[in-house]
Amino acid sequence: MKKILFVMVALLVAMTSKADVELKSGSLAALKSSDARILVTWDYSKMLIEDKKVDVFLAEKGSDWQKDYPAEVAAGESAFDVTYNKKCKKFAQITDDEDAAQYEVIIHVKKFHYGSTAAAIMLGGWARGAHVEGTIEVVSMSDKKTIATVEFDCAGKASYSNEQRRVLAMVDLAEDLSKLVSKAK
Repeated sequence: MKKILFVMVALLVAMTSKADVELKSGSLAALKSSDARILVTWDYSKMLIEDKKVDVFLAEKGSDWQKDYPAEVAAGESAFDVTYNKKCKKFAQITDDEDAAQYEVIIHVKKFHYGSTAAAIMLGGWARGAHVEGTIEVVSMSDKKTIATVEFDCAGKASYSNEQRRVLAMVDLAEDLSKLVSKAK
């Protein structure tokens, strides 16, 4: 019993010890301005879902998944925007107005894993939710130069539905990015 408890604690520490977002180059200090506006662009062009190309994964899952997928992605992106703006009230806010934006945040999603409904049912809050990883480029709209690059590897809370797991992963990404912006120097 002690060995099982030790392994569970070790796994929990391992899962929580790595930073979810990490500044790799440049600075996010420009986003600390309350007057700054950012345009968010999502890039899924090289994304793998469960280690498969998106179209292959969706074809294997069937027509219901194919039909629901666009709305699921839109819900995740919307949750990201709302969460980021809420958490970063004092700093740069996300806008849909390209003319008002001084910066573009390009989120390159490389991998997405849905997590497990069975694990969510059996383990509840102990289960890991959806997992998303990739890079973020922050680009100045005036000269199109990259001012910062961020790597992310985020996992949301466990949930029973696929859409909710995706939303929670995007919420985690938004929360972690807002923390990184607030600590920028």
